Amino acid sequence: MERLITGIKNLDYILGGGIPAYSLNIVSGSPGSGKTIFVQHIIFNNARNGLKSLYLTTISESQLKMVRHLQDFEFFSDDLLGDRVIYGDLGEVLRKQGASRGLDYLTQMIKEHLPNIVVIDSVKVIRDLFPDEKTFRAFVFELAAVLSIWEITAFLVGEYEEQELTRLSEFAIADGIFHLYGQEEKRFQKRYMRILKMRGTSFQYGEHLFQIGPVGIEVYPRMRPEGEELRYDVKLGRKEFGICGLDEMLCGGLLEGTITLISGATGTGKTMFALKFLLEGAEKGEKGIFLSFEEPAVQLQNTARCLGWEIDRYLAEGQLEIKFISPIELDVDKHAFEILDMIREKKVERFVIDSISSFESSVTDIQKYRDYLWAIGQHLRKRHVTTIFTVLNEDLFSPLIVSRAQLSLITDNIIILRYVEDNSSIRKVLGILKARGSDHDKSLREYEIAPEGINILGRLDKADMLK
Repeated sequence: MERLITGIKNLDYILGGGIPAYSLNIVSGSPGSGKTIFVQHIIFNNARNGLKSLYLTTISESQLKMVRHLQDFEFFSDDLLGDRVIYGDLGEVLRKQGASRGLDYLTQMIKEHLPNIVVIDSVKVIRDLFPDEKTFRAFVFELAAVLSIWEITAFLVGEYEEQELTRLSEFAIADGIFHLYGQEEKRFQKRYMRILKMRGTSFQYGEHLFQIGPVGIEVYPRMRPEGEELRYDVKLGRKEFGICGLDEMLCGGLLEGTITLISGATGTGKTMFALKFLLEGAEKGEKGIFLSFEEPAVQLQNTARCLGWEIDRYLAEGQLEIKFISPIELDVDKHAFEILDMIREKKVERFVIDSISSFESSVTDIQKYRDYLWAIGQHLRKRHVTTIFTVLNEDLFSPLIVSRAQLSLITDNIIILRYVEDNSSIRKVLGILKARGSDHDKSLREYEIAPEGINILGRLDKADMLK
């Protein structure tokens, strides 16, 4: 099937390679949802590939005004105007001379310029020119017939609310429907896109985040759990922490390609355990990424230096990378996709998110949070990336609460770190709750974070400490 490549980041991936050529597509959404920028981005990208577009407005908007609004976007280019991107005014003809003359004008413009793409912005304005639904429906079918005669991919842009998409006649003729909308989610005003229909090709259903920035439109596909059974090669190799007693408790380290949850209260050392795991991998030539939502890279480097770890060397050699994302700016829809992109491009073998509690705080509902982590976990397992998620347990002396989101179900291994009170002093203990596919030490072991690193000490011999 011949396709129109949109050139918009990740959109062609969602569409299975692009929009079917010569199709008639409606781009709907409320005012300000990004419809016009979406279509303009597509026509300028295609103009660079030699395709010609005819963009007809229906509100008598001047070309000068249209261009002024686009000039700051990277996709825009003055050089393409008039030759590859041609603007025209259909609205004046429709208002003064009627619908039939409007179709004649459209046909005349197509004959004159022979465009590959035609845009009518906005078709909703045309609807308002007709006295009733019956006459507008007749116009719409005639419009579809005119466009189908020529080898043209068409976009009809309109200010439609979602409830209108199933009952208005113009949607009956559409081969494809893109619906753009925004909504408030916690501290973010987000924009989403849904592809409601696309004849002749498969595409990814559901809502996809998109952003409007200096480059134009960027789409972040929905992170979704795979519906089919997860299939991947099981690796029997192990990844060590480089912490002697802990690797012994794990019978040699974490099984390769598994996901481990390190749960503990603040100050128990979750971050240090996870960082040491990456440093041990770097020592063996394995690339690792530490994604921090809590401590800036400089602070992590200082802490590691204090423990005598050679973090600067591995950062300089590119074996280790620390990415800090402020939890204030964390947008899980965008960052979850970027994380997987980064892991694939850099061929990462060890990966840490510190902490996924920050993920949770940026997602509106707990089910969506679980779905994200489940989807990320599936992708990481398929790529055999050995992963650690840290999670904050807010109760300093709590019993065995791993997390309120029941994340234990999506992880292969669980390590708990917690405080215990003993003779008016506070001690730290470590235990392995779960190690899927492997034997492990069931005892509780005291540990300390000392100037020379992390030391696993003897067994905790007091009974009922974890009740």
